[in-house]
Amino acid sequence: EQETSLNTQGCTTEGDLLFAQKCKELQGFIRPLTDLLNGLKMGRFDRGLSSFQQSVAMDRIQRIVGVLQKPQMGERYLGTLLQVEGMLKTWFPHIAAQKSSSGGSRHQISKGFSV
Repeated sequence: EQETSLNTQGCTTEGDLLFAQKCKELQGFIRPLTDLLNGLKMGRFDRGLSSFQQSVAMDRIQRIVGVLQKPQMGERYLGTLLQVEGMLKTWFPHIAAQKSSSGGSRHQISKGFSV
């Protein structure tokens, strides 16, 4: 059922399906990332970061959120997404990734990529 719904969203290969599934699992990180982005925009981190660092951080956070919201991007970004996953879990250890319906997917996704 999940595979069928993902296929209708433009996913064609197994890697595309894995990428879309991983995006879905990481959806819970969008809110804390958005909160962090809003804090940067409102100057909450002015004392700790230069304006260049703030600009770079805002750009990167917007890119990460954009990727998480576009599960149809496909398997060519799967390695990058797995690296982002590791970073998100380090930044926000209190937030658990949403569980997917297929039990063995974590092993399958990580198998060919170093995180």
